[in-house]
Formats: sequence, structure tokens, C-alpha cells
Amino acid sequence: MQSSNRDTLDVKWFITEGMKEIYRSRIPYPASLICQWILLLFMTLPPQANSQTLYPQTLFRSPVDFPLSLSGTYGEIRQNHFHSGIDIRTGGQPGKLVYAASDGYVSRIFTSPWGFGKAVYINHPSGYTTVYAHLDRFRGEIAAYTYDQQYSKESFAIDVTVPTGKIRVRKGEVIGTTGNSGSSAGPHLHFEIRDARTQEPLDPLSFGIPIKDNLPPQIRWVKIYPLGPSSMVNFSDNPKALQASGSNGVYGVSSSDTVMVSGDIIFGIEAYDYHNESSVRCGIKSIELRVDGVKVFGQDIQRYAFGDTRYVNAILDYPQNMRNKQRFLRSYIAPGNKLDIFDGVVNRGIINFVDRKAHRIQYVVRDVRGNASRITFWVKSHPPASAGARPSEPAAPVNLFAWDRENRFENAYIDFTLPANALYEDLDFHYKTAPPANGSYARVHLLHTEEIPVHLRCNLSIRAETLPRWLESKALLVKVEKDGKFISQRGNFRDGFVTGSIREFGEYTISVDTIPPKIKPVNVYHNKNVSKQSTIVVTISDDLSGIKHYRGTLNGRWILMDFDAKRNRLVYKYDNRIKPGSNRFHLVVTDGVGNRSEYSATLIR
Repeated sequence: MQSSNRDTLDVKWFITEGMKEIYRSRIPYPASLICQWILLLFMTLPPQANSQTLYPQTLFRSPVDFPLSLSGTYGEIRQNHFHSGIDIRTGGQPGKLVYAASDGYVSRIFTSPWGFGKAVYINHPSGYTTVYAHLDRFRGEIAAYTYDQQYSKESFAIDVTVPTGKIRVRKGEVIGTTGNSGSSAGPHLHFEIRDARTQEPLDPLSFGIPIKDNLPPQIRWVKIYPLGPSSMVNFSDNPKALQASGSNGVYGVSSSDTVMVSGDIIFGIEAYDYHNESSVRCGIKSIELRVDGVKVFGQDIQRYAFGDTRYVNAILDYPQNMRNKQRFLRSYIAPGNKLDIFDGVVNRGIINFVDRKAHRIQYVVRDVRGNASRITFWVKSHPPASAGARPSEPAAPVNLFAWDRENRFENAYIDFTLPANALYEDLDFHYKTAPPANGSYARVHLLHTEEIPVHLRCNLSIRAETLPRWLESKALLVKVEKDGKFISQRGNFRDGFVTGSIREFGEYTISVDTIPPKIKPVNVYHNKNVSKQSTIVVTISDDLSGIKHYRGTLNGRWILMDFDAKRNRLVYKYDNRIKPGSNRFHLVVTDGVGNRSEYSATLIR
């Protein structure tokens, strides 16, 4: 039988095409052998999406040879995304050996100044893919193949699919060393296990990867939110946060005052997990909310699609996180939240309190090892308050943006369009303008508030009110930060407007970038003898539109220069492109609007 071109065997293919091929071959395969094939087929399939799945516990080894200490766990809340793997600490140093977690073949190689930096993807016969990211360097065949691909494409940044079986690896084989490449905030190894067919990430700690953890999660705060104009917490339309007190998995609230609630109410919790070998806080695995002993909300991330990861903002108390980085997770499913990580949810997590009784509220949070913590507190319900005691009624919406349809706001100076499903809930959109900022060529447009998340990219056009014609090609949209700094959103000038896309509410205007990128040589200069060094190092930077492209050559031939965007460093490690004698080094750097800088030097080796 010919093998399927999928990363793992496929049941449907086997039952239809595979059995047909067996029949056409007229080879008398024993029935027992066919049964063994079918059994093997089902054993090698990746797990299905349910919390009862039993993952293989001995299939994968740790990708490192030292005890695991983690700075990040699977599914925890990050900036605009769920964390898709585990972050393994390396003592603040790069260069630790990284091992293939199981037999397989390299399926993808990724190098970039951003994101995962240098990453290797390995497909395994079991139907899983493992990912090793933020590497310092690759080893063996992987390094040689990457080098050839980069020179073939004349690009440091590549994302290549490796032909099946071209680079095979064995369990425990060294594939690279740990590093700090890409968007990493410090040296570590990011490690993932994915379903090879869907590329949905799974929790590596569910596969028996060894880690010492007998500590229950720590609960910091719980929060009570009124939902809707007639709902109240302590006769106010403001939420109420209660600090947790306790330890060893048993918590209460520090306040002895009973919280009064009325109408539709939702709850939230701030909790973190810790491991025995690390003082770094990590995310919890599951959340369960009970009211009077009855489960009303459950959350447990077993897997998710990368295209859905930004829905994390629908769970997070986004305004609170924007103000002070506090991570309250709301036990509530917003209308526009499409995540499939919830169970046992009653009325989307909304509890209606209208009686005159006290109600027992309990959260249970767990880590991946099953260590659990509980916090219990009480609220007192009351019927809707009289008009005089109720918070003032909100004004009728001026610009109602519905979460499930396209919304548009425009006037003579701006055209702003949000596609359907760009919001998680309906929104009373607010808009104001301010005078032009220093260095801008249009008034500043205040689009609602950045404390409300936006899920999809939205089109924004701003009239270039004072932009000279000779600067039109250098114009771009910018977001105005609180300190007055401009953050480029790119964009292009056309018909009197600069048009681009944004993914956050906030303050926007138009600016220009006329300053070319800066090139600063670090260890070279004209006519320098470089025979006692093994690299050429320069730094490159741009003040607004950002580095778009760079190209380094020696004697007219392209050379591979590793770009570390965090430090703005380009590094060329000597290879056969540098020759004995005189070498002409030339570097061209271009920014996002076409400004260009060049540097040349003769180097003696």
C-alpha cells in the first residue's frame, strides 16, 4: 500500500482507498494481519478533543537533559493570545542542548527576527508534531539544510516545509541549542506538542513530561461584575474586587462585609500556579464556578486553533489588564466569543439575583497535575432597587456597534469600518477629535477607548489635512501613545487620505517618515584587518516606519546576516564568502516607506 500524504494515517483513507488497493492487489493478506493494521491505525491516531483523553505517557522525553523549571505553561494568558506550549528555563543562559522528544522527521524550519525566532518542527509517526522555538542555533543536518535554504532564497527569514523524510531524527538526538531568538523576553526553550493533522497545540505536561509539582494554585482575587443597566453590586454599577486570604488550597475573602447583588451578575478570578522548582508564576489549567453548590461555569483548555487564540481577550478583564496588568479571568461567555473550551455553562455564566437570600459562591481552580485550590465567599441578593437607589440610567447609544455585523463610522475627516465579529459584545461607540499632535499632519482622532479589545483588523482612513504633496509617499498612519510617542500602523496615501488597518481602539493621526535608517558598525571600519575575528557585526535601526529590508554583500555576493531585532544587531559569521586579502563589505537597509541607507567598507583578511 502507498502511504497517505498526510502527516499520519487516515481512517477514512484506509477504509476506502486502502482496502480497495488490498483487494485490487489480489494478494491474500491474512485477516489477522489486516486486523493488526487496523488496530495500529487507531492506536497511532492523535487524540480527539475531550477532557477524558488519555495521552501516551512514555512517547515523548523531555527536550532537555536537566530538571524542568518553567516560566510559562500551556494555555496561560498572554498578550492577545493563549500560550501554546511550555517555556523551559535555562538559567538565563543560551547554549543548552535541545533533544528530539521522539523519533520522527523534520517537517518545517522557521527563522525570523520576530515570533518564534529560530524554530524546528518535527512530525512523529504517532500523529503528533513537536515544536522547539527561540533556539540559538540548529545542529547537524538541520543546520546544513537551513543554511542552504537561506542562501538559495537570499534571506535570513525563511519558513520552509521540509520534504517528508528528508531529515530524520531519533529520540534523544541533539537538534539544536537553546537561545533567545525572535520575540523571546529572555533565554529559554519554548516547547510544544501539536496534533499533526490540525496543528492544534496540546499541553506537553499531559504527556508525562516530568516536572515536580505538588503545589496547589494560589488565588489572589475574586471579582463581582454587574452586567446591564439594571444590575448592581453594593448598589453601584461598578464591579467589586475581593482580595483572597488563605493558603494550601483553601481560601476565603479578607473582607467580612457581605456583598449585595441584584440583577444579572458575572464573576471573575485571578489565580496563578507555581511549580516546586520555580518561583515564576504560571497559568492555571481549569476553572469551575459553583453557586449554592451547583456548577454554573467550567473552563478547561485541552486544545484550540491558532486562529482562535485572540479570543483570550473575551475572557480576560481587558480594562483591568490594560490599567495594571492584573489578569482577572471572567467566568462569562461573551456573545462574540467562539472558543470551545467551556463546559457545564449555565446561561453563558450570567447569574440572575432577585431574591432576598444569601448565596454561596465557590471557585475551584486546578493545575495540570490535578492540584486544586478553592475559594468560598457569600453574596446577598435583593430585588431591583427603587429608582432613587439605582445608579443613573445610561444614555441611549449614539453609535451602536453590533458585534455580529459590519459597523462603520465616517465624516469628512475619517472613515472607520469594523468587519462583523470584530467585537465580542455590542458597543456604544464614542468618537472625539483633538488638535494635531507635534509632528502630525491631521487632527488626532480618538476612537472609543483602548480598554475595549478588538478581535479583527479594521480599515481606517484619515484625511491628510496639512500634508504637502512632496511628503505623500512618506505618509503613514500612527497610533499616539500616552507619552506622545508615535507607533507606526503603516498605510498608504490615496485620494487625500492615508489608509491602513488597525487592531486596537485608541488615538490615531498621520505622520511622515523622512529619516533613513541608521547603520552603525560595531566591529568593522574601512581598511580594518579582520583576520583575528570571526564575525562582522553592525546595528541597524529606524525611528518610525521600521526596518523593511536589508541586504549585505561581500565582493558583490549576498551574505547571511542573522538579524536580532531586540538588539537591532546584524551578525555575519565567516563562511566561504569571505576570502583572504581585500573584501568589499556593502550593506543596504530600507525602511517601511522606502528611505534607504548604505554602508561600505574594505576589510582585510
